[in-house]
Amino acid sequence: MSTEQPVDRLELVALREKVATISEENAFVNDLNDDLTWKNGELGIENEDLKKSLALAEERQIRFFDYWRCAEEELTKQIELNKELKEQLEAEKAKVSSAGQGEK
Repeated sequence: MSTEQPVDRLELVALREKVATISEENAFVNDLNDDLTWKNGELGIENEDLKKSLALAEERQIRFFDYWRCAEEELTKQIELNKELKEQLEAEKAKVSSAGQGEK
């Protein structure tokens, strides 16, 4: 024996309307979810592209600074060499000058 009360017609209509509303809301939410999933995939691809671009830029920056560091080291060596050569030249000029004065 069932003790369930019979469902009246108004309650049945209200339940059907509620089911229809929930179905529409569910379809709307599913569409939003699909859209967000698509956008998330696009953002993932864009993020990977940006990571690759960043890695390339960092690699270029390292090579750039390595180049300039080497150039700076070479320039420093050349400056030191020029300084030594100038000192040697001045010393030779002084020797020649003192030798020339010694002959007089």
